[in-house]
Amino acid sequence: MFSLSKGNDSWTLRFEVGPLRRFGAIGAGLAGLAVAGFQVSEGRSAVALIAGAAAGVGVLGYWLLSDAATTVIFDLKRRQLEIGSERPWFGKPRVYAFADVTALNAVNRSGETVDSWEAVVELNDGSRIKLGREAEGSNERIRSYLTEIRHATGIAGS
Repeated sequence: MFSLSKGNDSWTLRFEVGPLRRFGAIGAGLAGLAVAGFQVSEGRSAVALIAGAAAGVGVLGYWLLSDAATTVIFDLKRRQLEIGSERPWFGKPRVYAFADVTALNAVNRSGETVDSWEAVVELNDGSRIKLGREAEGSNERIRSYLTEIRHATGIAGS
């Protein structure tokens, strides 16, 4: 879920996964481990079942971490933005001048079961930084936030 807070010289866009979604994913991972444990107790091949459960939990963990909280601080006075993320592979917060940002967009991501909108910062060097994702039904909030930010900063987008 996205939120936008505005100060005089600084705006903060924050993305956090809702608690129900996080608890649901954790519950599914624990249920997978419980099923694997039950299958092992029934005499099935322990190695195959545990490896399958571990792979499932690994994929689930990656999915949860890829939606970790992200914060973008738009410093209107200094004309720069700072992106920080709790994803372990993201590293330290990154600072970019507004001139280094090509676009700030909400991109439609169609999946097999659900469509979603992903907020993305596109940089002049061609790299993209994913800020977070909203389900199709709640996309108007992120799109309106990005429109406000683009007007205040002069960053391009669609």
